[in-house]
Amino acid sequence: MIDYPADSSALENLSSLALDAPLALFQIDDSQRILCANLQTQSLLGGGLDKLVGRRLSEILFHDCEIFELVDRLINDTSDVSASGITVSGPFSEPKKFDVRMSIDTTTARINIALLPRSKRKAQDPSGLATFARMLGHEIKNPLGGISGAAQLMERSCRSDQSELLALIRSEAQRIGRLIDRFTAFELYNAPRFTSINIHEVLDEIIAMQSVASPAVTFKKAFDPSLPEISADRDHLHECILNIVKNAAEAVSGQEYSEVKVSTAYQAGIKLPRPGNERRYSAALLIRVRDNGPGIPGGNQEQVFKPFFSTKSSGTGIGLSVCQDIAHAHGGRLSFTSRPGRTQFDLILPLQREPAG
Repeated sequence: MIDYPADSSALENLSSLALDAPLALFQIDDSQRILCANLQTQSLLGGGLDKLVGRRLSEILFHDCEIFELVDRLINDTSDVSASGITVSGPFSEPKKFDVRMSIDTTTARINIALLPRSKRKAQDPSGLATFARMLGHEIKNPLGGISGAAQLMERSCRSDQSELLALIRSEAQRIGRLIDRFTAFELYNAPRFTSINIHEVLDEIIAMQSVASPAVTFKKAFDPSLPEISADRDHLHECILNIVKNAAEAVSGQEYSEVKVSTAYQAGIKLPRPGNERRYSAALLIRVRDNGPGIPGGNQEQVFKPFFSTKSSGTGIGLSVCQDIAHAHGGRLSFTSRPGRTQFDLILPLQREPAG
């Protein structure tokens, strides 16, 4: 076994995670080996320091323990993670539920973990919504990992014309995995994580994916190459535009000639305030999705953004409602016009800041 120092001073740094009610405190390295642990952890996990320090977490906890998922999320986001009602069990310990808090030292990649007594409010929550969300996320991510891994293996021996599709499969699996991580943490579409993105890269990915799903549809692009990068949540924006493009492709399905056109343009003279931001934006980016389908019936047009309204027999009516939420969370707006032979959705997003006035 690797000789890891059981540095007790490291536990002092862990105590800040636990606030007033510490129970079990321990630290792992970037290979998930235990570096140090307090007495409560030793008792909980069934062994003294000599049995814990240097061992991988997977040797101490069962593989389906939700702590591993939280560790993955912490490594990907590098921001503190907390969760309630997590079951901790292993070959040397009985199953028990705890509230969990984690932080990571980005300079050393060491992860601090605190297991706390469950708060009464959370322990008495009859809905079990948090547990259900984590279970659902876990069940979805397992096959996603298999899909991504299979695509990666196939890329090694595929034909040149197949590599792009396999890369697309892997990219989509990873994107869905990130969204699931955020959903299981109850991070909704009204809380975007803004980064600088190239909108045309996002649109190219969406069109490439939908072209595979709808081979009978002709997809056209008309992008303004002079547009700068924008500040947006890439995954949320991807989901929004994908919903709109997918709806357009479904609307034209079965026609003799089916066309969906995606275009971008600069919009001057538009003032768009971002929620919670005192600055306004002096210009905007227009993303337009147009199809030549039968159009949305006039009686339904006022309801298309309402949750759970759908004209499709298999539809949930959630897609366009989510799209509008994402647009609003970005300080933008989503609108449409529709008549037979032409339905057009316009997504307008802030492009450039200027002081409010």
